[in-house]
Amino acid sequence: MSFPVTFGLAQVVLLALIALALALLVSAALAARHRRGPKAVLTRGAPALALLLVATLLLWIATLLQTYLGLTGEITAAHVIAKPVAGQSDQLDLELTVFDDEGAVDTRTTHIVEGNLWVLQANIVELHPWVNALGFHSGYKLTRLYGQRLDGKHTTQDHIMLNGTDQDFFEDMNEGTWYTSPFIKSAYGNAVIATPGEYDVLISHDAIKVRATS
Repeated sequence: MSFPVTFGLAQVVLLALIALALALLVSAALAARHRRGPKAVLTRGAPALALLLVATLLLWIATLLQTYLGLTGEITAAHVIAKPVAGQSDQLDLELTVFDDEGAVDTRTTHIVEGNLWVLQANIVELHPWVNALGFHSGYKLTRLYGQRLDGKHTTQDHIMLNGTDQDFFEDMNEGTWYTSPFIKSAYGNAVIATPGEYDVLISHDAIKVRATS
């Protein structure tokens, strides 16, 4: 799993706090060097260490979450146009347009999906409200596209992976609870199922959903 970093206001503030903590540590070291006494060292050094630890941890969590798009309310993540394939009883011709975090088109692809219904899955990272208040937001990554049949019979087509495997995501969230549990409320896969038509794919703070546009 890659961890690209996009700096926003929250990250800038955290970096400023880290710089302040380092300055306090340097000041404490200078006080010790000039033998100003343990009280002076503790007065400057202890808060600096605590501030450095907290700011570094929050910045690292921010870096972890940059893999997933920051959310504010409900945003449009993709647009889907699905039509039955002419002459085929259980196949859909699907056009998937994925948008980036600024609303511009990121990718536009076409797929033949087996079934009468199409399914789009995303990984969701839901944060605790107090973390949102710090400027960090829940996130998502679109991961899989596949089809289902109305009659309940299984399809033979493999899932179409949209952003590589999502194995790392579940391993990180399940095995890394020691550092994610104070911040992440829940992490899971979530999917929408829809009939042929034209839809906007929307992401809220805790779910993926669709809304018909025609």
